[in-house]
Amino acid sequence: MRIPSFRRTRRPATAIPAPAPDFPAACADMRPLPKLFSPLIAEMMAAYCHTKHLAGLAQDEHCPAEYQLVARSIVQHVLEGWQNQTGGRGTIEDLLLGPWTSRPTAPPASHAADFPAAREHRVAS
Repeated sequence: MRIPSFRRTRRPATAIPAPAPDFPAACADMRPLPKLFSPLIAEMMAAYCHTKHLAGLAQDEHCPAEYQLVARSIVQHVLEGWQNQTGGRGTIEDLLLGPWTSRPTAPPASHAADFPAAREHRVAS
């Protein structure tokens, strides 16, 4: 009767996969900056580098519910950090570049009753 061997057998080396395409690092445009000042600023710079491509990616995919869910979580974390930086006085408006314009402007009125002149000449009921 032969006793089984528990020694590992050598397997032939597998082929090394081709290297991945060389894409620029997400933070490539931040390299000219001097050494970052703190872990907080380093994290903020990483968030900036990894979110600047979202507009382009959003053109290729359609998942608004998931996008909104994750975006709200990200914004909440950024706001909590800002409130900690400002002793609780900071608001989301402090972080926006301009006036709050989250909704697109309304399309032009298409019904006669929607125009001011038409409303002035309506008969009151």
